[in-house]
Amino acid sequence: MTFDRALADFVGVLREAGVRLSPVEAMDAQRAAMAVGIADREDLRHALRTVLVEDADQLETFERAFDAFFRCGAGARSGAEAQLVARGATEAEIAALRLAIEAQMRAEGGSALAALVGGGGELDQLLAGAAREAGVATMRSRMQVGPMTQRLLGAAGLSDPRALLEGIRRDLRQRLGDAGDAIADLLEAEVASLRVLARAHVDNEYRRRHAHDASRLRATALADRPFAQLSAAEVERVTVEVRRLADRLRGRIAVRRKRRRRGHLDVRRTLRASWRTGGLPFRPVLRMRRPERPRLVLMCDISDSVRFAARFLLLLIYAVQEVFERTRTFVFVRDVGETTVLFERYPVDRAISLAYEGAVINVASNSDYGAAFGRFAREHLHAIDRRTTFVILGDGRTNHLDPNAAALARIARQARRVLWLNPEPRRSWGFGDSAMPAWLPRCDEALSVHNLDTLRAAVDRLMTLPP
Repeated sequence: MTFDRALADFVGVLREAGVRLSPVEAMDAQRAAMAVGIADREDLRHALRTVLVEDADQLETFERAFDAFFRCGAGARSGAEAQLVARGATEAEIAALRLAIEAQMRAEGGSALAALVGGGGELDQLLAGAAREAGVATMRSRMQVGPMTQRLLGAAGLSDPRALLEGIRRDLRQRLGDAGDAIADLLEAEVASLRVLARAHVDNEYRRRHAHDASRLRATALADRPFAQLSAAEVERVTVEVRRLADRLRGRIAVRRKRRRRGHLDVRRTLRASWRTGGLPFRPVLRMRRPERPRLVLMCDISDSVRFAARFLLLLIYAVQEVFERTRTFVFVRDVGETTVLFERYPVDRAISLAYEGAVINVASNSDYGAAFGRFAREHLHAIDRRTTFVILGDGRTNHLDPNAAALARIARQARRVLWLNPEPRRSWGFGDSAMPAWLPRCDEALSVHNLDTLRAAVDRLMTLPP
C-alpha cells in the first residue's frame, strides 16, 4: 500500500470516528506529510494533528486513531532462507529450495511461498496485497477476523498448501536426498507460522480502522443511560457531551442566519423581472425574511427527581440563547422564583448551583405543580406573549395534590406554544402520582427527556420551532 493510500484511509477512519474533514483538509494532510516525511513518526503525528484537529474535543479521537493506524512495526521478519542460514545450511541447499519452489510455482502457482522464503518487506507486501484482494478493509465486526483470515490466505494461494508442500518435498528429496526432508520440514513450519501472521495482520487491520469503536460503544451506552441512574463520573461525561451538542447547535444557528441574510429565491418576482428583457439577462430576485426571533420562557422543576435533566437543559439553552430574542428562566418546587438575573450575573454552572442551593426559592419543600402553576399565572403571566414558547421541565409528579390544570390553560392561552419536557419515559406518565394526563391537553407538544439521546431530540425540536 502506498503512503498516499494509507493517508487517505487514515482520513476515512477519522471521518468514521465523527471528525468532520473536508476534501481541502485531506489535501492539506497530504502536503503536511510530504513536508515532514515519514522517517520520524512523531513529526508526522504533529504535522497531521496541526491540519486535521480543529478543537480540543477531537484531540483524543485523533491520537487514538493515529496510534492504531500508524503503529510501529515489529521489524523485518526473517524468512525461510534466513532460518536455513542460521542453521548452517549450504548455498547449494538454499539454491535447491529456490529451484523447488520455482518449479512448483510453474506447475500449480503458490507465489506466496516465494515471499515466505524471502521474508521481510517481500512478505509484508504479499500480505498487504492479499488483504486488499480479500477485502479486509470492509470488515465491520471482530467476528469477521477468522473468516477474513481464510480469505486472505486464499488470496495468497495458501488456503490449502498441502499439495504445494508435498510437491516441494519430493523435489527436495530428488535434489538433496535425506537433507531435503529437513528443509521441507522448516518450510512447513514457516507456512504454519504464516497462518498466525496472517490472522495478526487481519486483526491489526481491523484495530487500526476501528480504533474508535470502543469509545463509540461507550458513548452509545452513555447516551442510552437514564439521567436518574448516572454516576458522578457519568454526569461529568454527559456534561461534556451537552457542551459539544451546544457547539454543534451554534454552528447550525450560524448557517441558518447566513442563509437568512442571503435570502431565498422569489420565483414569481424573478420571472416578472425578466419579462422586460425577454428573459435575458436572468437576474434572480431574492426574498428576504424578516429577522424575527422567538422568545423563550423556561419553568424548571428543581426537585431532586429532575435535577440532572434540568441542569443539562439549562446548560444547553444558555449556550445557544442567541437563537432567542429573550430567554427568561423560572424554577419551582412549590414556590416559583425567577433565575434570569442569576444567569446574567454568573456563569451558567455557577447560576445553576446557586438555584439548587436555594438562592431563589425554598428547595426543601415537596413538589406541588398546581401551586406553582397558580402562582406563575398570578405573578409572572406578563413574561409571556404571542411570540413566546413556554417550556416546562418536570416529571409531573404532584404528590397527589391538585394539578390545577386551569392555571396551565391560562398560561397556554397567553403563549404561542407550550412544550413540556418530562425526564421520565412516556410509559410512566399517568401512573402513581403523575398528573401528566391532566396537563397534556393544554400542551402543544410533550416529549420525554430521560437520557442524552432524548435530550438531543428535544433540543433539536426546540431549535426548529418557528418564531
